[in-house]
Amino acid sequence: MSMKKIILISILTCVTVCFSCKKYLEKPISSEVTLEDIFASKEKTEQFLWNVYSTASIYEFPFYWAASESGFYHYGATYTILAAATDEADAYANLTGAEAFNTGNWSASDIYWYEFRSEFCYKGIRNANLFIENIDQAPFSETEKAAMKAEAIFLRALMHFDLMQRLGGVAIVDKVLKVSSAEDIPEVRIPRSSFEETVNFIVNSCDEAARSLPNAYASQYRGRIVKGAALALKARTLLYAASPLFNSDGAYRPVSDPALRAMIGYTNYDPERWRIAADANKAVLDWAKNESGWCELYQGKENPVDRYEEIFINPNVNEIILDAGLMGPTATNYFVRFMTPGTVVYTGTDPVNIGVTFNFTKFYQKADGTDQVWDEQEGVAYPYAEYRRKLGELEPRFQASVFQSGTEWSRGTGTVYHFYEQQSRLLDLYNGVGFLRKFLKGVRNGSSPAPKWITFRLAEFYLNYAEALNEANGSSGDIMDALNTIRERVDMPPYTYTNQADMREKIRRERAVELSFEQHRYFDVRRWKIAGTDGVMKGGMYGLRLAGGAEPTYKLEKFEERVWDDKMYLYPFRVSEIDLGYIVQNPGW
Repeated sequence: MSMKKIILISILTCVTVCFSCKKYLEKPISSEVTLEDIFASKEKTEQFLWNVYSTASIYEFPFYWAASESGFYHYGATYTILAAATDEADAYANLTGAEAFNTGNWSASDIYWYEFRSEFCYKGIRNANLFIENIDQAPFSETEKAAMKAEAIFLRALMHFDLMQRLGGVAIVDKVLKVSSAEDIPEVRIPRSSFEETVNFIVNSCDEAARSLPNAYASQYRGRIVKGAALALKARTLLYAASPLFNSDGAYRPVSDPALRAMIGYTNYDPERWRIAADANKAVLDWAKNESGWCELYQGKENPVDRYEEIFINPNVNEIILDAGLMGPTATNYFVRFMTPGTVVYTGTDPVNIGVTFNFTKFYQKADGTDQVWDEQEGVAYPYAEYRRKLGELEPRFQASVFQSGTEWSRGTGTVYHFYEQQSRLLDLYNGVGFLRKFLKGVRNGSSPAPKWITFRLAEFYLNYAEALNEANGSSGDIMDALNTIRERVDMPPYTYTNQADMREKIRRERAVELSFEQHRYFDVRRWKIAGTDGVMKGGMYGLRLAGGAEPTYKLEKFEERVWDDKMYLYPFRVSEIDLGYIVQNPGW
């Protein structure tokens, strides 16, 4: 088909950003129109930008595998969240994509069934390039056109980052590709770029976008990309680039081909990359404080449990720099089937049941800032009261994130669930210490939409800054200020500075807790090159198994032995891509 024509199909009504302005939610009539027709109209131009958002944003809640909106299929692990493929959690149902990762049963020929389909990233990239190359024709002011183009440039960069964090250096597509004859074929055979080139493309795109993006929009346009989002993507990209997986003299697996070596990371270690990452993350914090006029850590709610929980259920919290709007199911109960515990919310008979592991629970301190004493021996029965006491003593973020036996699902109702008494509600079917609660307050069956997936929130950048500054041997005072700002928000006692190695572990622990289940740890343990450590993504995963009776008990038990191979630090390219003949496979696959 000529590049002068596209098929303008029905654009999703609940996608990437949620504008209240009616024209952004209108469903355009399916018809064949020219690009000139689209960009001659303000309304159609805006609708096309809306389509770029819908195909070039990140949404990581599980999506129904047979949904008509198949473009969302590559988000999350199939039928669950990626946290279930880390030491954070486990999906009790064995049909999930996480199960394939945990057993090591995935390959270049079937990866797309379990978590990620790169073609959807390139679909978003293509739409962004179409918009970038045609927006100058539209009847907007030069300032408006520059800002809209910047939105598309950002979204194109976001899709390249989504590819990079899994694959390393990727094929960079910065223009609309077209094939009208055999002579055009070489133009679309784009090989992988080096890792450094990929990072530079994303960073330069963010810099370009940031120059034209506004700091805020009117309230009816809340959710559109602002300058802070471009700074945030740049900062996260540079943090990843500075990390051990990519910033190293040696590769994570032996590689003899110098070109491939450059595709999977930098070919040398440079400590300066940590300083650059620290500066980029500090820029996000400075933007929030001095430029945005609105972005700040959420401090509402008197109770710290409610304060933390509110961030993930209230899309108007000013901590959120960018979210993925109402992408995902809006009129089905697949979200509750995949995410909520047993049949407390879901009314079917086959919930996925996401359990929070004992491995991960040990990252949480008690509310007084001391470590909980976990001295249980595997297989020994302990009083149920000890289970309740120990978990109940853990800090506010645990209480907000984990539904444990002996507590209310809906707080304030007086309805307490003891899991060993709730076989009829399928609450006995879990691995871990309890069920995932984070994201789920107020979620109901039927027509209730899934919550918004948060792409960037300000707390991440305090932790990014603390990590990068610590690795760069920066100011201990600045490191502690950033770290303790996050702890103080949930009434946790501050840390004091010790030394770089000890602070590295404290920062990583705080990051695990604050950003739990938000799809950070899955990539963090890779970029830190600790995924193969026993108990992280390899070896025994543990839970606390409850038993009823006259005197209920719990036991520490290993529910799974997980598999890791260092080739898994980066994903394989699909066989169909390798078969094209110009894409080089990642090592080990």
